Formats: sequence, structure tokens, C-alpha cells
Amino acid sequence: MPKWKTVSVRQELMEEVEKVVKTGRYRSISEFVSEAIRLRLDEVLRAKGVPVERRKEVLATVKEQILYTPKHTWAQITPEGNVRVGISDYAAHHLKGIVHVMTDPVGKEISKMEPVGVVETWMFMFDIYAPVSGKIVKINEDLKNDPRLINEDPYGKGWILEIKPKNSAVLEEELSDLLSAREYNKWVSKLEGRLRE
Repeated sequence: MPKWKTVSVRQELMEEVEKVVKTGRYRSISEFVSEAIRLRLDEVLRAKGVPVERRKEVLATVKEQILYTPKHTWAQITPEGNVRVGISDYAAHHLKGIVHVMTDPVGKEISKMEPVGVVETWMFMFDIYAPVSGKIVKINEDLKNDPRLINEDPYGKGWILEIKPKNSAVLEEELSDLLSAREYNKWVSKLEGRLRE
């Protein structure tokens, strides 16, 4: 397993990055860094003579980062700068027979880790917690007619709602508190272990 290294970044460079982020082209420093990595990867592949089709295929596998809460909700930044929210495949797998999804209305101001909705099954109700603070700006209307989309495609068609963050500084701080996919999977493994005991 690779070891983490601390890297010093010149203050001037950070100031330049922050200026670019403030222009609105990027929603956060993380997004700027992600694009820089994708561009560098493309440059390296091109220099090695990798064909265009293969480069596109490799770059397509560098997915937008999905982060998680311990309450089994996920967060992903959309191209519009909102945070799309859904429940993890782990939770979706355990919520068999979803019959209804209820959420707070569009326009409602919410706080991080506050319940923003409920997924109802034949057996019980499962609270949906907001991974970030902000305002609900979009709700997945397809879930009204087909709530099973959550079971079938929790990270795609089964998304639940979108939140417009308060501002990029608050968003950056709140996202840093969430779990990476690896951390979440590790946490779920521990949870499964406790359930079996």
C-alpha cells in the first residue's frame, strides 16, 4: 500500500488557485485539483502514444468522487455545483420492498446531518440525512412513480434530491468530514461484523 506524503505548496500557487475558483469556473479547490489530475493523466497517456479511444476509456474510469455519511447517504457534486444525494448501495440492498419516498420540499433550508426525508418499505421507515448544509433545489420526481429505482440504481436513476450549498468554503469543510468510498466500505465491514456477533 502506498504511503502518504506531505507536500508543500507555495503560497503564491494557492492564491492563484483560489482566484481561479472565485471566477466561478470551478466550484471548489478539490474540483480544480481533480481536473488538473485528469488533464495530466491525459497528457501522460498521449505522450506514451495511447490511442484516443483508449485514452477516453481510461479517463472515463476516473469517476466524479462520491462521499458518504455513516448514516448511509452519499454526496456527489453535480456540474451545476449542487450536491446530489442518495442512499448507498449497502442501504439500498437492505431496504427491500421500497413503496414510497418522502422528502422535504424544494426551497427548504437544511443543515448537515439533519433528516431531509424518509424511504418507506413494507416493514419500516429509513431516514435520509443531509450530507451537507444548504437549500433543497431539486427532487427526483421519478421516485414518486417508481421508488424501486433506489434498489435498482442507487447512484444513478435512484438519486433522491439535490442541495445547493451555502457557499464554497462551508461546502469544502463539510465535504472534508465525509467518508471516502474506501472508508465507508471499511466502516460497513465493521458494522456487518458486529451484526454477526
